[in-house]
Amino acid sequence: MTAEQFDALPEEEGRKWELLDGELIEVSSATPKHNRILMRLSSLLNTFAESKRLGVVLPETDLAVRANTRLRPDFGFFSSETWRTVDLDRVPVVETPDIAVEIISPSETAVHRKVDAYLKWGVREVWLIYPEIRTVFVHLPGAVQQLTEGAFLLSDLIPGWRLQIADLFENL
Repeated sequence: MTAEQFDALPEEEGRKWELLDGELIEVSSATPKHNRILMRLSSLLNTFAESKRLGVVLPETDLAVRANTRLRPDFGFFSSETWRTVDLDRVPVVETPDIAVEIISPSETAVHRKVDAYLKWGVREVWLIYPEIRTVFVHLPGAVQQLTEGAFLLSDLIPGWRLQIADLFENL
């Protein structure tokens, strides 16, 4: 399927799709655990980043990642510089987020292909959050960091911000 065909598909109640190299991929519905992690992380990051004028968090928005690919990360973080170029009335977003964040469910099938697509598109970091094992993997071009509960999630792209991994999963 082409990106144009994908963009023309009607919205289906209760179903989400992504397009990865021309292949339709069904995205499972988010669980309450998934949404709690999403809200916690995106809220903390967005509040800090906006207060320091470092950037903004954009949740669940289609990104035109590359030819015949439309991905919708749980959220993208856009630096202030990139954010100024985003057309706020257009979807899919064609600008590259600095960070793409995916909260991984057990039924997720295309995780590694999506990471590859993001990094090839120029996303500088991809954060994969695995609630079942309470672990975060930070993918950078040519490197991967595994963060468990004693570690801190931080990024050179967001100076001064950090979150202890255990806090991300607290009370779940």
